[in-house]
Amino acid sequence: MTIQFDVEDEGHTLRVRDTAESERFDLRFDSRIDPEEASVDEFTNPVDAAVAFETAELHYPLRRPAVFFRDGEMAHRTEDAASSEWLDAGTYEIDASPPGAKTYVKVCGAAVRARFEDNHTVLDADPVARVVVGVRSHHEQPAGTVTTTEDPRDVMAAVSTFGSALKTELPDRSWPSLRGHPPAVELGTSLDVPSHVEPPETGITVEVPPDYGAIFTVAPLAYYLGATVEPGNESALHAAGRTVHFDRDALAADVRDCLEHCLVLDGAVRTVGAFPFWTEQTDAVDDRVDLDYEALFDLPLDERTAAYLEVPRSATTGLVDWHLTADVAPEPRYAPALPYLASELAAVRSPPPGPTRVDRSPVPDALARSLDQPSRAASGVVRPAPTDTPGHVWAGEGFAVDAANPTVGSFRRGFDWPSGAGPLDVHVVYNDERLAAPDELAYDVHETGDTDVRVSHSLTTAELQEALLSETDFLHFVGHVTERGMVCPDGELDVRTLPMTGVGAFFLNGCRSYEQGFALLTAGAAGGIVTVDDVEDGVAGTVGRDAAMLLDAGFPLYGVLDALGQTGTDTSRYTALGDPTLTLRRSTSGAAGLWSATTAEQPGANGVPRTIAWYPNGENGIGSMASMNYGPPERHFLSAQPTTCSLSRDTLADMLATETGPLLVDGRLRRPETLSPDDFA
Repeated sequence: MTIQFDVEDEGHTLRVRDTAESERFDLRFDSRIDPEEASVDEFTNPVDAAVAFETAELHYPLRRPAVFFRDGEMAHRTEDAASSEWLDAGTYEIDASPPGAKTYVKVCGAAVRARFEDNHTVLDADPVARVVVGVRSHHEQPAGTVTTTEDPRDVMAAVSTFGSALKTELPDRSWPSLRGHPPAVELGTSLDVPSHVEPPETGITVEVPPDYGAIFTVAPLAYYLGATVEPGNESALHAAGRTVHFDRDALAADVRDCLEHCLVLDGAVRTVGAFPFWTEQTDAVDDRVDLDYEALFDLPLDERTAAYLEVPRSATTGLVDWHLTADVAPEPRYAPALPYLASELAAVRSPPPGPTRVDRSPVPDALARSLDQPSRAASGVVRPAPTDTPGHVWAGEGFAVDAANPTVGSFRRGFDWPSGAGPLDVHVVYNDERLAAPDELAYDVHETGDTDVRVSHSLTTAELQEALLSETDFLHFVGHVTERGMVCPDGELDVRTLPMTGVGAFFLNGCRSYEQGFALLTAGAAGGIVTVDDVEDGVAGTVGRDAAMLLDAGFPLYGVLDALGQTGTDTSRYTALGDPTLTLRRSTSGAAGLWSATTAEQPGANGVPRTIAWYPNGENGIGSMASMNYGPPERHFLSAQPTTCSLSRDTLADMLATETGPLLVDGRLRRPETLSPDDFA
């Protein structure tokens, strides 16, 4: 079991640990509690473990909206002081989950309310009631593995199983937590589809010519719609007698367009279900087109999809920004990457638009090499064609700059990272005293992250080798790297000579560290950030500090690089290895978002203007809902589309006093505690 409960503070605190994710948080109580194990079947929503006790007041660790469910339906939502009210006596399940794990609180036979106190959420029960706390880990892996040959028709059959991961065929699957992860794919000598991942019978088919590029491109759409992929002369989507044709010469654009259209409409229609949360995007759809949400919600998936295809594209245009583009070479060896890309609803371009060559050192071929594959001949550095998304994946020949370079093994290892039942183990190695600034690399600020940070200086080659072989969740190396290896006082350590590594993820902040980083990746790491060219010491120091803040705040790797770009850093000198959505921590606000403002801009009538850039990933992926703990209570259908609003001076002061994640102020990343409302006057 990954969920553990411990009683602390003489019975006034229940500490919840998710050992699979190295996360922990505390629930505090006004009186002493004496918890006993409870059945997980007590909850309408799925949980992994539960405990019960009596109390009248429960304090969550953070300020989060509280959603009350009664008899499986939403009864109330408390998101600000105005919506804090007592609900009639009854039995309720309340969701005000902190980021560490999905947490439900069941209150039995009492009147209840949620309120906000000292920037955290408080749950009250009257009278003292039996309370059950149920927790579900966010940890999730593929439910099975499909083996396929290199025959394109077998690859189609493998992709057709992706929809088996959907936890519902209702519009609610637009919530990332209700989509599930597609089955893993392996290449073999025959097609083998386990019975528990057979394609769902939705009646929806995607027709494409039997070539790898077309199959790869439609994989995320087939996953989201639960569609089977079938060979044909055309490229088209068929649902309940309705057909939409895709332009063969613009297949990637048409497929992304169709997926975006269906996702946004699902986000509007789901508001009549168990999660009736309207967003700004739903309001926009409602203004643009007249739809019967109740009727659409109740239709079978194929009929609902057919109805969506009748809705003008103008009803959903411009309401979301996509977060991730994946350029995938149309070769069978890249098929095993598809489940991971489809899970994130990446916009796949296969074959990729023509990349350009970059005059940098030759490096290994990225995705095609994994732990059990021999090294391939070195190939050049490439720059993929630009995208309009903050995240970019390159799965093809050469090593890409301005895009993440994954291996199939790194995708898989991401499910088991971090490993172990203890706190997250972070090792910071300073191998150049000129760059040493331990106080600036704080990896233990996160409010719910359980972290142990070690700092080492001037490690010898033997000591650095031991550090790389030891089990370590995250290694941040600050120093110099040459073509011969990582520089130590007694020489260079070439990571390519190591047969394996215990490092789970890394940041190698030294000149041209990509080959050493890729060696870590293929030796067993899940991902990291490296440099692809020379970097000045001053720039490296600033980037190291900023990246540490962003990683500790829960930004995915692609979000770290995009945020660094907003500071003016030349991010073409840095790139990600492994899964670009890999996170060191889970954001305390759920979805990772970067708040930005300009002090020179005078406050308006509504306060200080601000913009939030969002970086969807995982259970807080595209399709989630974002709402502000501070400022106006508007809800947003989460995508990479920025959100703008204004904060009053008092609200700004509250935010600066309680937030721990970095803020982008005048193009520079700042910690909230270093700012005051006067800075924005």
